[in-house]
Amino acid sequence: MHNNFDELIKANQGCCTKSKVASENGKRFEIVSNEDFTRIRIDDCLITSQQVQKCDFGFVRHSNNDFYFVELKGKDVKIALDQIINTISIFESTIIRIPKDKRFGFIVSSRNPLSSTETNNLKQAFAKRYGRLLEIKSVQCKYIPK
Repeated sequence: MHNNFDELIKANQGCCTKSKVASENGKRFEIVSNEDFTRIRIDDCLITSQQVQKCDFGFVRHSNNDFYFVELKGKDVKIALDQIINTISIFESTIIRIPKDKRFGFIVSSRNPLSSTETNNLKQAFAKRYGRLLEIKSVQCKYIPK
């Protein structure tokens, strides 16, 4: 268990890069900001177990210790959300505790087959139980931190 992000990054340098972009199979997540961020490859790097669902990337916002959980997915948004939620619980139990109001979830899917009502319900449930914000976008997400 790490006490802070600097410790986590130092212990896992091979998984970390100074970057604000993650892309995979045509999907792209980008943070539009002049601030410092560190990208952490979570799947197959920070968490190597094939037995657990986990999201693809995490981003540390160094100015205030916000953490962005990012899943780049085909079209199964609900599985993507499960991967983010599961990653949060792995972080809580074994990696680093992140206060709920510092956790953000981002799903970038090739398409979102859910209705806007279903999408809104997922976002509200996430905000209530797991983090401050959940964004679900198709193909590309450009996020401007507030």
